[in-house]
Amino acid sequence: MAPDHVERVEMAGRLHDIGKVGVPNAVLQKPGPLGAREMAQVRTHPEIGAEVLSGEGLEDLCGWVVAHHERPDGKGYPAQLTDAEIPLESKIIAVADAYEAMTADRVYRSGIGSKAARVELLRCAGTQFDPRVIAAFMAVLDAIEREPDAELAGLGS
Repeated sequence: MAPDHVERVEMAGRLHDIGKVGVPNAVLQKPGPLGAREMAQVRTHPEIGAEVLSGEGLEDLCGWVVAHHERPDGKGYPAQLTDAEIPLESKIIAVADAYEAMTADRVYRSGIGSKAARVELLRCAGTQFDPRVIAAFMAVLDAIEREPDAELAGLGS
């Protein structure tokens, strides 16, 4: 990708969950499993986020944000898109988001660590995640582990 396009994807990655402003804090911070109604509320966040970003000059980000929980196997949300229908940028955000979600501590559980997160990402390649994006992500993680002080180190946090 061209550097300016990479910057747009990075911006979308930073803003991808902005739609959670429309989900009650009690749901987002619940210390236990979510019920069906609560999960339905959480699943509205991509569309809310797209609406928040629907201003002029943000059309690309809007499209990537709304699709960041879609899956190649068609079991994602909100539109159950399949592989070719999902923007590459959304697929990139999905992998980075999943890795962060798995490795970070949450109110309801501790992070699982990088090694376990890698195993899970690889296990879900082809169904939940685009295998090409997983391969590229793994290469970046490998580069960070080899040279943690390199410029790429910011991608590992």
